[in-house]
Amino acid sequence: MRTVIGYILTYTYISLVIIITELIKRKYSLKNEISRKIIHIMVGLSWFIMIYFFSFTYHLMIPPLTFIFINYISYKTNFLKSMERPDKESKGTIYYAISFTILSMITVLNHDFLPFYGIGILAMVLGDGIAPFIGSKIPQYKIKNTTKTYFGSLTIIIITFLLTLIITKNYHLSYSIYEILIISISASILELIGVKGFDNLTLPLGLALISWLLAI
Repeated sequence: MRTVIGYILTYTYISLVIIITELIKRKYSLKNEISRKIIHIMVGLSWFIMIYFFSFTYHLMIPPLTFIFINYISYKTNFLKSMERPDKESKGTIYYAISFTILSMITVLNHDFLPFYGIGILAMVLGDGIAPFIGSKIPQYKIKNTTKTYFGSLTIIIITFLLTLIITKNYHLSYSIYEILIISISASILELIGVKGFDNLTLPLGLALISWLLAI
């Protein structure tokens, strides 16, 4: 019964986030980039629902796996306009679901990987999700040869630092403050090198790997 409730809550929550954002976008002519990032952040928070209800069972992989296909169909048909780029240069929504799937699969196979799954995913969800809002407020400080800003990158560092600190305490990891700083700076670099949506792969997967290596 717990698993059934988990599925109902996960899919209902994600569906409501997308539907409500789509309605708001249409009513208030919300910019596409804003609606995308709202969905990016809010959908990613479903991680907490899945972790709570599915624990380390294979069910943890099913919702993100289904959204690889849903997001691919949306990318091709544009039926979820609030989370797609009009130019179709980025497959970020697909990579987003792939990262969730890969890290959940590793966690199912190795239960000790859970905190590193959390660090990777939440850095992408919150760090990469919030950074553009901060960066857009101070757009003149752009990083050379990119569309990203120094303040956006700094936002990722700060958010990842705080997230890693919280996860370190909750899961009793042995990171020093310097190792947490290394993880935080790595998040910014991994986000920076991921162009055309690839940051939704490089950031969560790379950061989960780095945080795991620093813990062993």
